[in-house]
Amino acid sequence: MWVGHVSAGRNHRGNPFGEPADEASPRCSYAADMRQLSGIDASFLNMETTSTFGHVSSLNIYDPAGAPGGAGLEATKQIILERIDLLAPFRRRLVEVPFGLDLPYWIEDPEFDIDFHVRHHAVPPPGNAEQLAEVISRIVARPLDRHRPLWELYVIEGVENGTLIAQLTKVHHAAIDGAAGASMLAAILDPSPDYRPTGLSAPWQPDTVPSDDQMLRITAREYIRRPEKMIRLSVRTIRELAASTQNGGLRALADVIAQPMPGAFGRLMRGRLRGVSNDVDKPPALPPTQAPRTPWNRPISPHRRFANATMPLDEAKRVRRQFGCTFNDVVMALCSGALRRYLLAHDCLPTEPLIAMVPVSVRGGNEDDAYQNRVSALLADLATNEEDPVKRLRRVQQSMTAAKGNLAAIPAEALQDFTQFAPPAIAARAMRMYSRLRIADRMNPPFNLVISNVPGPNYPLYSAGAKLKHFYPVSALGDGQGLNMTVQSYNGNLDFGFIACRDLVPDLWTMADYLEESMDELLSLCDPLPGDPSPPVETAKPSKKAAVAKKPAPAKKPAPAKKVAPAKKPPPAKKVAPAKKAATRASPAPAKSATRTR
Repeated sequence: MWVGHVSAGRNHRGNPFGEPADEASPRCSYAADMRQLSGIDASFLNMETTSTFGHVSSLNIYDPAGAPGGAGLEATKQIILERIDLLAPFRRRLVEVPFGLDLPYWIEDPEFDIDFHVRHHAVPPPGNAEQLAEVISRIVARPLDRHRPLWELYVIEGVENGTLIAQLTKVHHAAIDGAAGASMLAAILDPSPDYRPTGLSAPWQPDTVPSDDQMLRITAREYIRRPEKMIRLSVRTIRELAASTQNGGLRALADVIAQPMPGAFGRLMRGRLRGVSNDVDKPPALPPTQAPRTPWNRPISPHRRFANATMPLDEAKRVRRQFGCTFNDVVMALCSGALRRYLLAHDCLPTEPLIAMVPVSVRGGNEDDAYQNRVSALLADLATNEEDPVKRLRRVQQSMTAAKGNLAAIPAEALQDFTQFAPPAIAARAMRMYSRLRIADRMNPPFNLVISNVPGPNYPLYSAGAKLKHFYPVSALGDGQGLNMTVQSYNGNLDFGFIACRDLVPDLWTMADYLEESMDELLSLCDPLPGDPSPPVETAKPSKKAAVAKKPAPAKKPAPAKKVAPAKKPPPAKKVAPAKKAATRASPAPAKSATRTR
């Protein structure tokens, strides 16, 4: 089933993001050779409730001008089938262990159906940003079917009065992380506008679904091996903690655990447990205090809102050069400024700063599964209680630097490995209990929201000749975390995707407006560039002030009448240029555009 030939023309497609282009997934027909999910992978399955979903999505906007059929339904299905050998998450489906005794496994789906996964949709005229976002909001608010490979792709027509095509891709976070998603994007798209699908499918071999008896036998073997794994993990974790804290007692404890048995078996165990660890992964640092409460730090509903915004990458680079910070610091400061404005507008800005969780990829390039989750996180102070934008940026910069420095206590791989020992049935029940008891209403969260920055290629990509214009991330929400801000850099742009609980943040589009205001604020503090259009505005200001200064000049007797002229001081108020700000944010073109670019 699904056996064909791989066209020679596909060899030109390398992986532009530096990830491995081929998938080393084992070809197997016996259940004992299946690939088991990691603890982190399974945690995204266990997090799901009636209101929390574990999939992540991306909204791609294509311009098919000059490429009829490009990015369309049939071309997209053909491209996926041609490259299905490179897209392991698109082929794999879950196999659960009976009674939830152990983590699930992946198999190659024997009933794979491309027509089930790639679907057709449309937006009504004129197909503007708000209409498209409403469609996205409804699609991402539906869970994926766990009896099939955990992905869906929607080809959405009618965007921008039919001149553009949108594609929404939903993939479960158990199957990919951010870096793996970029790798999949590289496998599906092309750096050349000339490629067209051939209609030939790549060969691959589906598996047979194992029986419950087979799954229980595999689980029994795994449980026999588990005590050694638990001891090794405990020794490694204590040893790393001892090195981080310079605590000799902890090191001694690790040595004691590593030599519990005499004889040959004990020597073998000691040799394996005392091996030098080459782990370089970093864990998330815990915040010193709980985060303050905000409108979105409450139990979430199953309904979503989506909004997006695009900013030129050069603007962020200009801010970075001006203040000597990193690109990620600029993104965090922009989000901080937008959040502060939103909370001020709703009269609920906390006196304490908001805390953001920032996912960090810990891929080393030597993973045996290119699509397995390899992610840790850090927690950063957003300085939302700081009014001055420069001081706010500096505080964000210091917080990010300190958080990165704190990623040294325990390797993230050790933290991920501990999740291997939580039976899925118990973990899933714990998440449902957390949601049912509305714990998010009863205690402050450890962080207020997730802010993620995913780097992408700085050159155009194409789908059957249709040019990819924008790549907006659409992330996931958790109970008590009703807002997520993710940015993807692509081809000279920063594409921001905002996802929120529809009930907790009903006016999400204002967040996109506040983000632009935050960028305008930082740019106004930068040194002017040669040929910058802002100097004319600077010269216009003195001229208006000259007009005010001119008012005493008419010292003629009608001075009293002229003194009425000082009432013309409103012009300076106009100089604040609310009209100008409205022009940058709500001019007709951006409001109608499905991409809402600056």
